[in-house]
Formats: sequence, structure tokens, C-alpha cells
Amino acid sequence: VVSVPGSFEIPVAAQKLGKSGKYDAILCIGAVIRGDTTHYDAVANSAASGVLNAGLSAGVPCVFGVLTCDDMDQALNRAGGKAGNKGAETAITAIEMASLFRHHLA
Repeated sequence: VVSVPGSFEIPVAAQKLGKSGKYDAILCIGAVIRGDTTHYDAVANSAASGVLNAGLSAGVPCVFGVLTCDDMDQALNRAGGKAGNKGAETAITAIEMASLFRHHLA
């Protein structure tokens, strides 16, 4: 587990971890909560495109599991509450992608 200060910083850490050769996949988990400014859109879009670019650059699946939510209740519901567990879904995707890379794309 590697922690970063915020969702905007996830891609650079994912890229570095991916290039280390130590991991078969990188789970990028976080949350961006909408506020009263357009900062939300910039952070969410940058995190999404950055995680994609990290995976392409590193050659290792970097799976985007950053929640983009209107409020904290929605985030909690999507992180194991009433709306399922998006973190678990992200982990399953990472396992599937790591297997695909190992068995079919090596």
C-alpha cells in the first residue's frame, strides 16, 4: 500500500510503481468529492487520464478505481455501502488484467 496526498498525485506514483518491475498490476484507489468549483472536474479528469498514461508508459495494468462523487455519503455508499464496493471491483479487474498480461500478452 502506497499513500499519496490526493487523487491528482495517484498517476505519478502508479507510473513509478509500474516501472519498478515489482508488481503485476497497480490498483489506483481514491475519491474526488465535488465541491463548489470546477476544481473537481480538473482533478477527476487528470487522475483518469494520468492513470491510463501511467499504465501505457509502465507496461503494467494501472486500474482506475477513483470514485467521483457528489458528496461523502455517495462515496461511502460506493466504497462498500449500499451501492456496492467499487474498490473490490477494481481489485478484480486488476487480477484479470494481470492474468491477461501474464498468460496472453507476455
